[in-house]
Amino acid sequence: MDVNRTHATAPVGSGGSKQEHKRDSEDENKETGPETDGASGSSPRQDTEAFAIDGLLAGDLDPKVSQAFESLAAQIEPLRREVELSRGREAHLRELSEKHSFLPLSGRREFLRELTHILSHLEGLNPPVLIVMHLVNGDDIRQRLGRSALDGALIYVASVIESSLHPTDVAGNLGGNDFGLVLLAGGREHAENRVEQLSKSISARPYLWKSEGVTLRVVAGIAVLDGNASAKAAMNAADGDLLRSISSVAAAKSQAEPEDSKDKGE
Repeated sequence: MDVNRTHATAPVGSGGSKQEHKRDSEDENKETGPETDGASGSSPRQDTEAFAIDGLLAGDLDPKVSQAFESLAAQIEPLRREVELSRGREAHLRELSEKHSFLPLSGRREFLRELTHILSHLEGLNPPVLIVMHLVNGDDIRQRLGRSALDGALIYVASVIESSLHPTDVAGNLGGNDFGLVLLAGGREHAENRVEQLSKSISARPYLWKSEGVTLRVVAGIAVLDGNASAKAAMNAADGDLLRSISSVAAAKSQAEPEDSKDKGE
């Protein structure tokens, strides 16, 4: 710095230089913009109603555009209510599809959904077992005592199955006189023992309908689940075993009847 050369200095104080004042005033006007419009000194949007439409203030819109938005909102609101009603009805129908109409078990659709889920997650688990149980004398009850009597018998069988369930078991009604049960642990021998226990529990005391007592009889088919099989294939395998069991029961009954007739004749 050359000490012999003079330098211009600005006056010290609140006023500062005129040029600096002018520049500050221009910058402020650019930032804030004009605050008044005309002689009235009021904002042109001061009296406009302000409400937000998706974050946009309606007061910033042209009146015709705002009116169009209001008209659209009036049309959308009934549609929104219809969508809410439809969602509620969908949830109700989904619940109905999962539960049986009068039995304390899930319906066929929900049972098959659970079975499909189990088949797709068998890796690292012992093979589960599918049991299909059939109320043998259900049709006889229906024909002799009526529909309500059969419904009561099915409720009784379902309640026995439900009371025997372990936390990992899956049970449901497959439609009509058939019930499904999936055991995630224990293997086929364990499943055979469970079937024997359930059969004894169901037939232990007669099912009472009005003044008549009926001994309920169930027969079961068993299939060990394979992860490569579909739910339909697993059901067909268990049903095939069930049909063989029914044939064996029928054959044993037919052999016993001639002996009973012979004993009566003697």
